[in-house]
Amino acid sequence: MRPPIPSLAVLLLSACATAPAPKDTIAKLDKTQPAYGSPECQKARAEAEQYNDHRIVRAVVGVGGNVVAPLAGAAAGTALTQRLEKKKAKLNHAVASSCLSDPLAGGDPKAVATR
Repeated sequence: MRPPIPSLAVLLLSACATAPAPKDTIAKLDKTQPAYGSPECQKARAEAEQYNDHRIVRAVVGVGGNVVAPLAGAAAGTALTQRLEKKKAKLNHAVASSCLSDPLAGGDPKAVATR
């Protein structure tokens, strides 16, 4: 009987929260925002459109690594997935910060709440 560790690893990885794809973030943007047409937003959207999820590479690393050494592919695949998740989160943040207008802009930056 095979040990349940690989099955548990797959279950845990599938349960982890992931950042939405940058293309989905672009699709959800409000095109009526004033910052949507800015050069910064256009640049951020172009970078997000170029994002590649590397699904085939992750599968090859996972399977190939497991052929070489048990669980080595799972560890390498997890490391690659975490790196790509960080990249997705950075791209999503760049798109949101450059394409959405700040609702708090124009206020007094030195204003401090008091009791």
